[in-house]
Amino acid sequence: MRTSVEGVEQLLKNMENKLGKSKTNRVVNKALRNAGEKNKTIVKEAMSGHRDTGLTYDLVVSSNVKNNPKRVETGWASKTRAPLVHLSEFGYTRFGRYVRPQGMGKLQGAVDEIEKTSLVGVREDLGEFLQ
Repeated sequence: MRTSVEGVEQLLKNMENKLGKSKTNRVVNKALRNAGEKNKTIVKEAMSGHRDTGLTYDLVVSSNVKNNPKRVETGWASKTRAPLVHLSEFGYTRFGRYVRPQGMGKLQGAVDEIEKTSLVGVREDLGEFLQ
């Protein structure tokens, strides 16, 4: 699930005029990395219910800052874990019966929480430069 914010380009232009391009990049990248780490902890808390072997929990990572548009992604370090996370999140059918895992739906709650808190966290990190 993705969220978008309107007016980011204008905000970045204002910051570049005030601080310069390199300082703006450093400040924005730091704010995004902080948001990525917070998102990582939120996802780990949500995945703690799926902790049999701990592999899904331990492989939650946050990426470096990516450009066009600037963003940080949170996911799993192993591509083989994604199908297992999908089964744990949405349930599955086994021998004709629908199985509801213990942590079913927890990841959607984490996504909802990230949508609420990440923009606020980035805004707080950039707060002194927004005025």
